[in-house]
Amino acid sequence: MTGVPIYADYRVPADVQASTAQAESALDTSWLALVTNWRLVIAELRSRGIDIHHPDVLDGPWLSVRAAIFDLIDSPTRLREVLRRR
Repeated sequence: MTGVPIYADYRVPADVQASTAQAESALDTSWLALVTNWRLVIAELRSRGIDIHHPDVLDGPWLSVRAAIFDLIDSPTRLREVLRRR
């Protein structure tokens, strides 16, 4: 039974795809938008106990800071509100 899907129809319905795409496009998550609002990014990270200028953070991998920034976008934060397209 190679090539036979487990489910008869495993595709995402068009209306779900459209609503997901619309929700994702509601935020400007480009690096330009983040850099433009960098002071707010720093403030939000500080409120979570992350000081990106601290030697321990500077010596650590960038991916952990990147993940924290993406978490700010995915969480209900001031940054997310600023990035919301109107």
